[in-house]
Amino acid sequence: MSENASNSSSNLSRRRFLTLAGYGAAMAATGAHLAEYAEAEPLQAMAAAGADGSLDTGPIAMESFDAARKRAAGIVARMTLAEKISQFGNMAAAIPRLKLPPFNFYASEALHGLIHEGPITSFPLPLAMGCSWNPALIHQVFTAVSDEIWAWHKKNGQGLAMFSPPTVNMGTRDPRWGRIGENYSEDPFLVSKLAVATIRGIQGDDPHFLKSVACAKHFIVNDTEDDREETSASVDPRSFWEYYSRGFEACVREGRVFTVMSSYNAMNGIPTTANPFLLTELLRNRWGFRGYVVSDCDAVGDITHTHHFVPTDAEAAALAVNAGCDINCGNTLPRYLGEAVDKMLISEETIDHSLIRSLTGRILLGDLDPLQASPYHTIPISCLESQEHRDLCREAGRQSVVLFKNENNALPLDANSITKLAVIGPMAAQCHLGNYSGKPEHLVSPLDGILEQFGIQPPAPPATTQKNSRAQKLMPGQTFTNGKVQVLYQPGCSVSEDMDTALFDAAVNSARGADAVLVFVGDDQSIDSEGRDRSFLHLPGVQHQLVQALYAANPKTILVISSNCPVTVNWEQDHLPAIVGGIFLGEEQGHALADVIFGAYNPGGKLDTTWYRHASDLPDFESYNIRYGRTYMYFQGVPLYPFGHGLSYATFEYSDLKVSNSALAPGGSLGVEIQLKNTGQRDGDEVVQFYVHVNGGTVQRPIQQLVGFERVHLAAGASKTVRFTLDHNERALSYWDEQRQEFVVDPGTVDLLLGSSSADIRLHHAIKLEA
Repeated sequence: MSENASNSSSNLSRRRFLTLAGYGAAMAATGAHLAEYAEAEPLQAMAAAGADGSLDTGPIAMESFDAARKRAAGIVARMTLAEKISQFGNMAAAIPRLKLPPFNFYASEALHGLIHEGPITSFPLPLAMGCSWNPALIHQVFTAVSDEIWAWHKKNGQGLAMFSPPTVNMGTRDPRWGRIGENYSEDPFLVSKLAVATIRGIQGDDPHFLKSVACAKHFIVNDTEDDREETSASVDPRSFWEYYSRGFEACVREGRVFTVMSSYNAMNGIPTTANPFLLTELLRNRWGFRGYVVSDCDAVGDITHTHHFVPTDAEAAALAVNAGCDINCGNTLPRYLGEAVDKMLISEETIDHSLIRSLTGRILLGDLDPLQASPYHTIPISCLESQEHRDLCREAGRQSVVLFKNENNALPLDANSITKLAVIGPMAAQCHLGNYSGKPEHLVSPLDGILEQFGIQPPAPPATTQKNSRAQKLMPGQTFTNGKVQVLYQPGCSVSEDMDTALFDAAVNSARGADAVLVFVGDDQSIDSEGRDRSFLHLPGVQHQLVQALYAANPKTILVISSNCPVTVNWEQDHLPAIVGGIFLGEEQGHALADVIFGAYNPGGKLDTTWYRHASDLPDFESYNIRYGRTYMYFQGVPLYPFGHGLSYATFEYSDLKVSNSALAPGGSLGVEIQLKNTGQRDGDEVVQFYVHVNGGTVQRPIQQLVGFERVHLAAGASKTVRFTLDHNERALSYWDEQRQEFVVDPGTVDLLLGSSSADIRLHHAIKLEA
């Protein structure tokens, strides 16, 4: 063999290794099964979306998708290799000779509103909106968000390709996760329904053009923050298939999301951005993903520099694109793909396939066409933080408020009977928005909303409005009055600092003699955020001490939680008459909370995560085995507040459970219906929750698992029939068999459970499950 031939053979072997490195291990770890893996033919792979081999492109018509892909392929065919490589960063370079403009694949984020200077509407955090249990509301919210993206696109050229929403990696399995506010729930069924509604709102429903590009992230098991760039999540097959992958699968199969972001971490020793099983076999070949994969910033470089999976950046670049990564947030791909080609670590044909995918997305966004070609060009700029959008934000906030406790109907407060009200706490005068927020021009803190309830004009914000600027203007000890009522504001303490005795004592003194005390507590980004997990669940600083001192001074103390994460309030639950609130509710949070506190709105929110009593109730933070006591599905203890919990000012009666069949056979379905009646004196919303528990079998199954829900509005005294359908192929009825490497149904019985929360089951019935 000649020297050249020998080198060629060596390089080819190295390329083969880079393409397949860890592939068998990755598949074994996730329970995947393939007879043989060949280098991906992406255009053919995308056609294998459904079980019947057809491609579902969602709202985009198949002919429009095909035309865009063909147009993209034609442009790529005219590029030089250097020009192709210039398109692999998040900021793709212009190619003037091809009349290809520059393009920013990371134009911004829109997790709960576009990140932009105002005017922009900042809606509640996803974990807050998850408590609404209302997919129609979520779709409405993100339709408004994408309207504002387009309005800024028209106004200043703001790009249309987003790096969020939705966040669907299931860090919500543990409340200590630093980014828990970004996802909708700990339950994969609820996450799936709300994430799909999010995607449809962002991407629109036109058959020819994407409105914007949604991005499902962070793929996958990126569920710790402190060590996210160097850790490898050890995930067992059942947890992967039954829990961690379900939200992503729904985003692809049902939502037809056009971007998936690979995560920083490794899974079972393989960096996710370098894992062909995840990015090609699972996403494209099994689920039918037809968009482009972006890396987190700079997850491609992390393959070398933090995971030390390969020694050079050129090898990392080749490994990522061979695996199925199309766009690098960062510069590793633009800088090193050329070297990778020279070393025969990757073929130009693979680069072409990858580039066609990302360019197809640009074309469907209308990037290469006149603005007027897109039907969305008629969206008015005046929609930006419009009254309509602010009203929607307020409604989203109201539907997301949770009433945790209400002893002896302590809430709602009667504003007409109050002459002195103490508003206390570090969150009272703050309008916190949470992670990935824009800078809206209208911020309504809880104190603002309360003052407006009494017809008192809130203090004006400074001329240069910034997040929480109104709170910076307020001084401790301010008293507001309208001649009939005094509202006394005292912060009492900061979120996390040691006690300021003067501040603390002033707050306690203001509570004495008040008709009611509202104390606002919670965590903010100084406690947990991107890159920072919590090790505890209690309120930081001296917030617990403040609440106890206020209660001792005035037992008419009501706790209002305004937080970016779940918190433990054990003493407060045992002693205070009422607890209300939840997760950050957006720029209209003050109005939403005041509406509930004073009875203008009847709360109907239900918790989308379990709220635990102690951090010691939780498994090791790094444990990914969902069956080790994680979430309501496997937690054996008694939580502070169970998944699905939430009270109302009304009461609801469940009755007349009817099931269409006594057995559920393969390929079949059965109908389930109940009668729901509002037996209270007020109109209100109830979220009817449908769970199942599979009995028997040889493997551990969830205590119960959500398979349906419906938020129902009923006038006082009114009734409604609520109906569900349970299909035999419902994922909760099966489990991942590690030997057969597929989902399996064991014959036996299934308990059908319907109620107001996972711990408040009102009706139940057993059926036979056939295999």
